[in-house]
Amino acid sequence: MNTLQTFARLSRVLTRTHPSITDIEQRRQSKLLAGLMLTLMSLSLLASLLLILRDGLSPTVVAVWAADVITLILYVQNRRGHYRISALLFVALNFLLVHVGALATNDLSWLFFAGMMLIIAVILLPPLGAIAVYAASLFTQGVIGELAPLRSQITTFGTTLVFMITGALVLVFLFHRAGVERERRAELQAANRRLRDSEAALERRVAERTRELQIAKEEAEAARLHAEQADQIKSQFLAHMSHELRTPLNAILNFTEFITLEMVGPVNDRQKDLLTKSLESGRHLHALINDVLDITKIEAGMMALFLEPDVDLQALMKTVLDTTQTLLDGKPIKLVSDIDADLPFLIADSRRLKQTLLNLVSNAAKFTERGSITVSVKHRGEYVLFCISDTGIGIAPEEQQMIFEPFRQTAQGLRHVGAGTGLGLPISMWLINAHGGKLWLESEVGEGSSFYFTLPVKQLVSVNVPSLTSTY
Repeated sequence: MNTLQTFARLSRVLTRTHPSITDIEQRRQSKLLAGLMLTLMSLSLLASLLLILRDGLSPTVVAVWAADVITLILYVQNRRGHYRISALLFVALNFLLVHVGALATNDLSWLFFAGMMLIIAVILLPPLGAIAVYAASLFTQGVIGELAPLRSQITTFGTTLVFMITGALVLVFLFHRAGVERERRAELQAANRRLRDSEAALERRVAERTRELQIAKEEAEAARLHAEQADQIKSQFLAHMSHELRTPLNAILNFTEFITLEMVGPVNDRQKDLLTKSLESGRHLHALINDVLDITKIEAGMMALFLEPDVDLQALMKTVLDTTQTLLDGKPIKLVSDIDADLPFLIADSRRLKQTLLNLVSNAAKFTERGSITVSVKHRGEYVLFCISDTGIGIAPEEQQMIFEPFRQTAQGLRHVGAGTGLGLPISMWLINAHGGKLWLESEVGEGSSFYFTLPVKQLVSVNVPSLTSTY
């Protein structure tokens, strides 16, 4: 067993390919060529020794030795990485040795090695090259047969020699093919192992990512619940605080108004002026608190409409127009009324509808310095169309969606009228949507704005809308 292992290691060393040959198939062919050369040199040397013992030193032995030297040179070139030229020259050398040897010795037995030469060509050359060698050998043998008929001496020694060399080369090829198959099976097994390892690693990564995704989902759900809980607590707190603030503020406003009207005694003009300004500031604060209370109710899902079956739009619009005229006192602004005479009665919350209209007309009054404000109400079959348009500063297209978000105001609006809560339009949007209508805006900077909303003639939706964002 040790001898076989030693022989195998020696064979691997003697047939090792040059590092410059990187193609796997060419490396295998170079290794096979080295094995064929070593086998042929060894056997031909043995055959030459047997010939010397039988016939003494002869020209045939010298020719074999010369062929061995050339084969050794080609072997060295192959080991240096020159596989292609070495293979081609090795086939050519054996072609010449077989046919020239037969002519030189006038011995037909040399041609018995033509089969060996063809085997080498088939192994080392491409298919077309092997066919060319086969055709050339047939042609050469035909020429030799016509021009120089050879004598034939078939002996046991010659037959044995041909069989020994040809059989050995075939065995080398078979062992090479078996080695190649083992290498390919080993490569396939290694590739399968790598594939299984990759699949296992992929499954592990998928499992890890799935666990991470599940954890992230649970964390996100917990964060969402926490945020909803915190938001609900905040809304409840604000609603409670707004209610607590509004009650004493109403008392302050009432008492201040009593004093201003001199119901508890006379006051001078300076005092009356200060009391009037206090009333204005208090009413503004009261409106802000009402807005905060409304928005917190909406966000908490607690806002409800109190529907009336026969809201008179004519009477409602008269109240709105009277209030609007009060807002315009002292301003060079014309109030235009364009209201149909045959408006239907609506199923609506009249207080909230009035709140929406007053919010829109007060915004128009704030942002209009001169020109006109037009209040239009038109009956359009299944719905009533409301429009409040002005000739004010207008709203840029990129800011038109933003103004319907809570606590958001345009930069131009802040510069024009100062700070505010930014809650009027979001509340109005919610109220109109809760009535089953739709509110939208058309505006150009410097050309004014028009706010439109519709209300259905018949009530088609629930009086409760759960959230502010769901109505947008």
